[in-house]
Amino acid sequence: MWIADHTTDDAARVGGKASKLARLLDAGQPVPSFFTITTEAFRDVAMLAEDPGALREHLLERALPEGLDAAIVDAYETFFDADTLVAVRSSAVGEDADDTSFAGLHDSFLFVRGADALLAAVRKVWASVLNPRAIAYRREHDLPLTPPIAVIVQAMVPATRSGVVFTAHPSTGDVHQVVVSALYGVGEGLVSLGLDADTFVFDKSGEEIDREIVAKDEMVMHDPRGGGVARAEVADFDRGRACLDQDELRAVVDASLAIENHFRCPQDIEFCFDLHGRLVILQSRPITTVDELGPAAGEARLWDNSNIVESYAGVTSAMTFSFIRHAYANVYHCFCEVMGITPEVIRQQRATFENMLGLFRGRVYYNLDNWYRLVRLFPGYDYNRGFMESMMGVSETAGVEDAAERPSLMRRYLVELPALLRLVARTLFNFAGIERSVQRFENHFDACYQEWSTLDMDTLTPHQLETLYREMETKLLRRWHTPIVNDFYVMVFYGLLKKLCAEWCGDEAGTLQNDLVCGEGGIESTEPTRMLLRIARNAHGNDELRHFLIDHEPEEIVTRLPHEPRFASFAAQIDDYLERYGFRCVDELKLEEPSLHDRPAFVFQILANYLRHDQPLDLDASLERERAIRRDAETRAFAGLGPVRRAIFRRVLAATRRGVKNRENLRFARTKVYGLLRRLLRAMGGHFVRAGVLDRVDDIFDLTLDEVWSYLHGTAVTTDLRALATLRRAEFDRWREAEAPDDRFHTYGLPYHRNALRGRQQEIQSADGEFKGVGCCPGTVEGPVKVVASPSDDARLDGEILVAERTDPGWVPLYPSVSGLLIERGSILSHSAIVAREMGLPTIVGLRGLGEHVSTGDVVHMDGATGVVEPRKEEVLGDAA
Repeated sequence: MWIADHTTDDAARVGGKASKLARLLDAGQPVPSFFTITTEAFRDVAMLAEDPGALREHLLERALPEGLDAAIVDAYETFFDADTLVAVRSSAVGEDADDTSFAGLHDSFLFVRGADALLAAVRKVWASVLNPRAIAYRREHDLPLTPPIAVIVQAMVPATRSGVVFTAHPSTGDVHQVVVSALYGVGEGLVSLGLDADTFVFDKSGEEIDREIVAKDEMVMHDPRGGGVARAEVADFDRGRACLDQDELRAVVDASLAIENHFRCPQDIEFCFDLHGRLVILQSRPITTVDELGPAAGEARLWDNSNIVESYAGVTSAMTFSFIRHAYANVYHCFCEVMGITPEVIRQQRATFENMLGLFRGRVYYNLDNWYRLVRLFPGYDYNRGFMESMMGVSETAGVEDAAERPSLMRRYLVELPALLRLVARTLFNFAGIERSVQRFENHFDACYQEWSTLDMDTLTPHQLETLYREMETKLLRRWHTPIVNDFYVMVFYGLLKKLCAEWCGDEAGTLQNDLVCGEGGIESTEPTRMLLRIARNAHGNDELRHFLIDHEPEEIVTRLPHEPRFASFAAQIDDYLERYGFRCVDELKLEEPSLHDRPAFVFQILANYLRHDQPLDLDASLERERAIRRDAETRAFAGLGPVRRAIFRRVLAATRRGVKNRENLRFARTKVYGLLRRLLRAMGGHFVRAGVLDRVDDIFDLTLDEVWSYLHGTAVTTDLRALATLRRAEFDRWREAEAPDDRFHTYGLPYHRNALRGRQQEIQSADGEFKGVGCCPGTVEGPVKVVASPSDDARLDGEILVAERTDPGWVPLYPSVSGLLIERGSILSHSAIVAREMGLPTIVGLRGLGEHVSTGDVVHMDGATGVVEPRKEEVLGDAA
């Protein structure tokens, strides 16, 4: 049976090894061509043996059935040239199976040339089924003692380097590591003669974590004189060098992980490189010693929490995750509809929409594979992929390959090209009307919000609360097209602006576009901070009130203020602020977090920061500085542009500014929705507590939305919600104590099963001690830092440089009290970057792990334009002395 005729159902005819080789070819792996002498030939020969005890002798010496030898020779001469060297290999039924490998128990013969040598080798392979070790192995595994065996006749590869790769560590069983052993020459030197080999250990993210390079004195090479192999000396130049370079190692590791993914379990793979330096896969079998433990193998998925960690830091409740997973699926499904993706394609992508996010140890991650699939649905994938990565702040590029067959020329031009043109037209139509769409959405949103925000949700019954949720879902969530279209608009135009700045304006630093979009104004999310600054300015002139706010703890002020008639006017201003913005909080997209209505002490903590300054803080001065940065950036950008380029650049810049401003305002609308939903769920929790279903109102956040609605409708699988909430709370509490997964990692097979959740981490500290992030707002600052985990922990600030793992809109009131902002997470379009630019605050994001290298009080020099942070440790030591 020729290789092209093999199918995945042929294992009973061609044996396990030949079937695996055919599957490797189907998976696109480079396997040498071969044909198989099927198990039927073996049965025909074995049936002629008169005495089972003499079967081995019969297989080796007796005449073959009529015509069989001629058929074998004819196949050899048909498929290979007369002088072609071939390997004659065993392929018994069950060989290289998932639970029984038979590794090394049957015989194979290399460098076979000519008809007579071929027939002799085939007989020896048949006879090896009776090898004592093979029989003992079958007895141990309770298998038939004389199984049918096929024979592979395969073109030999003149190998210059050979080796084996294990996609689980063969010594430790660690399924997260890939081990490569390789040497010069053919594989016999490693497999049969035991020559020393170089060893390389990688983790499955592709990072090399260990290597051992041995001194190689000899190797095994093909002997053209004898048609076999012969030992040879390794050249002096090569003896101490690694036999594989980095590109070759990368090719081996990538191929091995693809093979593991194809077979869905860890693999033991033989490979070589031919005379032209091409990788060839010779064999792949399961590693049966780790399979029984449940391997971390199979479908690979890439997870990344860039940007989203800004909104969902740390452990996020079951309720919040259940809502955002549903929201993402709903919103992006609708987005594709409005962008003109066909209903058929949308149906095909249902699993993509429903799995945009993942949850690992309570932390939210992007399923990046599905994000790439989503972007691939739209025109210009190769460009938009990079724009998406820039917007999301992912640390390195990736992507998904299209496994579909390449379409025919007729289909490409008659079906796919018109579809692409329709998509482009729909995209341009949506982009052209984005301002009108935003205005309509904001008007619709304001009307809905005004209606719902005035409701006393505590007076509604549980079923009325669910009805209200469904109404919110129908009127807003399923009409959230405009914010998502605008996000796509920003992704395209911001990416295009950045590209033009680099190519037309010579912006080598890659920050000019940030300076150009700052100072736009009209960003609604800065208004709560402006209002607090106005309140602080009024309080600054009242020494009695100022000292009251500075000298007392915020929690004490909450208790005393209503009973202080002398501060009645100030209390009214606070009530007005909470009426307008009481829905806000730190981590305001996590439904379980209490709002300012529930925890007003945070407002007084922020006001105390402002009032510690000798003079009232002036936000307008910062905004004017930001406008000056913008004017300077425009001068630099337009200086070298001709009339045509100037006109194009101006259009792109205007579109980018418009999109970024709209994006922030639409996100503020999202914050208001979360405020409403938080109130709704707490009201539902109150009903469950009064009914004895839950112990505390906050226990509602240990459930999922579906569990709550199912309980209302009598469709719950688990009706003991108290026990369910207790169990889940205990699990999430363990996750809070456990080490967090890395920012970016792969999982293989079952995501929660034996995956280490570890990946390559970006090193931000250079050899000379500098830290490099992404400059978002220019300006140089030198001074002490204050590392703040959460504003609710210790947010007393007086002009320090704020260092935080991430920020969200709830941190914005802290900004006027600091001189600079260093954020470990986030992207150039994250909220912290946008608002900081509007406030003229020098800012750097993407400084991963910075908090591990600096402590409160350390002095640093930061440059918001270049993204460089330089520690000034000597100044700290001098102060201490």
